[in-house]
Amino acid sequence: MDTCIRDGVLKDILTEQKSEVIQMVLETFDQEKYEKAMHQEGYDDGYSDGKKDGYSDGKADMFLELIRKKLAKGSSLEKIARELETDLETVQKLADQI
Repeated sequence: MDTCIRDGVLKDILTEQKSEVIQMVLETFDQEKYEKAMHQEGYDDGYSDGKKDGYSDGKADMFLELIRKKLAKGSSLEKIARELETDLETVQKLADQI
């Protein structure tokens, strides 16, 4: 708020009604929502950085884990490929790593 006042953004209102504005902000602030947003932002940044650095095999790791779980439940490779919306060859290659 001080930055807004210093930069002239709503300066008159913020100066005259500073305590009311602070109270309103405190009443409407949702800590849980803020933490979730920060977590998602951090995840998105990390994912983007990983892709940029060439570590895009995170998708393969995720598929590998899903394939492992689905195989353990008795699913066929064809069914797994269909459920994961990918080709059978990819599923077969990843299943061979298990």
